[in-house]
Amino acid sequence: MKRILLIALAIVMLLSSVTAAEEAVTYSKFRHYFFNTFDTIVTLTGYTHDQEEFDIYAEITESQMQRYHRIYDLYYPYEGVNNLYYVNKNAGNAPVAAESELIDLLLLIKEWRVQYGEKLNPAMGSVLTLWHDAREEGSSLPSQEALDEAAKHMNFDQVIIDQEAQTIYFEDPLIKLDLGAVAKGYAAELVAQELRREGLCSFLINAGGNVVCGDAPLDGRDSWTIAVEDLDAVTTKEKLLITSKAVVTSGDYQRYYEVNEKRYHHLIDPDTLYPADYMHAVTIVHPDSGLSDFLSTIAFLLPYEESRTLIESIDDAEAMWTLMDGTTLMTEGFETLIKPE
Repeated sequence: MKRILLIALAIVMLLSSVTAAEEAVTYSKFRHYFFNTFDTIVTLTGYTHDQEEFDIYAEITESQMQRYHRIYDLYYPYEGVNNLYYVNKNAGNAPVAAESELIDLLLLIKEWRVQYGEKLNPAMGSVLTLWHDAREEGSSLPSQEALDEAAKHMNFDQVIIDQEAQTIYFEDPLIKLDLGAVAKGYAAELVAQELRREGLCSFLINAGGNVVCGDAPLDGRDSWTIAVEDLDAVTTKEKLLITSKAVVTSGDYQRYYEVNEKRYHHLIDPDTLYPADYMHAVTIVHPDSGLSDFLSTIAFLLPYEESRTLIESIDDAEAMWTLMDGTTLMTEGFETLIKPE
C-alpha cells in the first residue's frame, strides 16, 4: 500500500512538473506595425498563446487607432464622422454634434487646465496653423501681425461643450481647435484600456515615441525596457524599466525648421506666440498616457523651476528635463526607473 502511494505521489509530481513546463512556454512574443494613424509608425508588442490570438488584438489596436485618428484629425473630413475638422468648420455658426471621444477629450482638457495650469491651450489652433504653414514652407517666420491677430481668437472658455446634447459651439466663430499636443497619447490610452478589457494584459504600444506599457512581459522579466532618445533623435539617453505606465517626451529636436541658422520648433508658448525656449526636452512617466502627453507639453512650456514644481505636485508623475545648456535633471522617482548598466 505504501509503495502504491509513493508511486501515485511520484506520478502527481511528474504531471505537475509537465504542467508547469507547459505553462512556462505557453506565451510567445509577437509584434505588429502600421503607419496610417497620427502621422507616425505605431507598434503593438504583446505576449499571447499564438499568432492567431495576437492578430485579434493587433486588429483591435489598428482599427481603433485609425478611428481616433479620424476623430482628432485637424486637416481632413471623413464621411460619417463629426471630427475636429468638421467642428472647426461649423461650430462658429451654431452648436454642432461631435463624436463622443472628441467631447470627452475636450472636457478632460478643461479639467486638466484647472488642475495643472493653462499653458496648454487647445484653442490656439489659428496661431499653430501659422507656424505649421511656415514650417512647411521652410524659409520664413509667420508675421508678427498675423500672430497677433490670430491670438485674439484663442479663448478656450469660449468653446461651449454641451455634454448632454453632445454638441460643441464656438462663441467666437474664429476660434480653431488643435489637439495635437494630447490626442495621440489619449488615443493610445483608450486603446490600452480596450486591450485590457479584451484580455491582453502583457503588451506595449509605441505610437511614435508615445509609449504605453501594460503588465510585465511574459518572458521572465519584471518590466519593459524603454529607451528615451537623446537630442540627436538617434542615440539613447536613458533606458527605463517600466510596467503599467506611459512614457512621453516633448522636445525641440524633431519637428522644427531653421531660419537664419536659428531653430524654430513646433511647441508654441501661448504667451509669446513663439516656440518655447526653456529646455530642449522633457520626458514624463505616469500611469495615464493621455495625461502624460498633456503634462509633457505643459512641462516643456514652463520655466524649469515651475515645471519641476508642477510635476512634483502630481501623484505618480516623474520627469527628466534636458535644459538648454545640456544639463539633465530628474525627479527622485525618475532616477529609480533607470536601468542599471
